[in-house]
Amino acid sequence: MIPRSSMQRGILMNENEIEQGIATLETLKAHIENLQKQIEALELSAQEHKNAIETMEHYKDLENDEILIPIGAGVFIGAKISSKKALITIGNNYFTELGNDAIIEKLKARMEDMEQLKNKLITDMYKLQENYAMLSAKVEEGYRKYIEERQNVQAP
Repeated sequence: MIPRSSMQRGILMNENEIEQGIATLETLKAHIENLQKQIEALELSAQEHKNAIETMEHYKDLENDEILIPIGAGVFIGAKISSKKALITIGNNYFTELGNDAIIEKLKARMEDMEQLKNKLITDMYKLQENYAMLSAKVEEGYRKYIEERQNVQAP
């Protein structure tokens, strides 16, 4: 991190301080990109949960109907509905059997948790972006002054 004292007093930054500032900018940029990826993953997961909720809501209206179940590679198998229960993961490859309404409620609660986490990540990302912009401006100004000083020293 660039020492505040030299930046605040308007003292020229030395080469080491400029390098440290650039390294900090690179670290901030990596954190911002990581947060963006986490936000995208949460959005995809939320969409998956929304699709599951819609499916479960339609499923509970079916009775003794035959449905097609995708098993992958464009293949579907037929199945007859005989139960209004389903399995839902509770973590680490553990599942529990619940009724449709309970699963829908559990999925909605998970979506709310994801939304809260997404909002926190977005807030954190904006803060990092603000810090990045401020530090970037300071490093650019320090570098400009550093170059000017070097040119003044070299010119007789």
